[in-house]
Amino acid sequence: MEERKHLLMYVEHIFTILGVSLLVITVTCAVVGEEAQEYSTMFALGSAGIPVNTILQYLLSSVCITALRVVFFTDALIKRWSVAGRTIGMLGAVVVLTGVLAYMFGWFPVNDPKCWMAFLISFGVCFLLSAVLSVKKERVENRQLERALRQMKESKGGE
Repeated sequence: MEERKHLLMYVEHIFTILGVSLLVITVTCAVVGEEAQEYSTMFALGSAGIPVNTILQYLLSSVCITALRVVFFTDALIKRWSVAGRTIGMLGAVVVLTGVLAYMFGWFPVNDPKCWMAFLISFGVCFLLSAVLSVKKERVENRQLERALRQMKESKGGE
């Protein structure tokens, strides 16, 4: 049962990353799709939509990022790193992964500093949003656990 739970958590994480990525690229496509059409394979359809092969590439990217998350945030391989060290390591690995995929799939010209700046800004905004949402989610979960623990103590004390 525990194995299934882990597998479902990985699948949930993959599709969360994919969903957010597709939302970002959809908005970007609507805003700059026509201008970027000749510049990137992601915008091959202009503002009309996202090519199916790009969606599949983003799925591959989501699987790879989830695998990196397992490497950096479980104790299976990295045991002595701090959370900050793991986070920095993962961020660096994701940037390298994106560079490799951008080169392989023609997402953007990897030798163009403007493209890297646009990517890093968008990546930074998404990371900060994700970090804020994660902290808020953790606080809500901690409050729920504290409330449940308090209720358990009260019900045990009343017996």
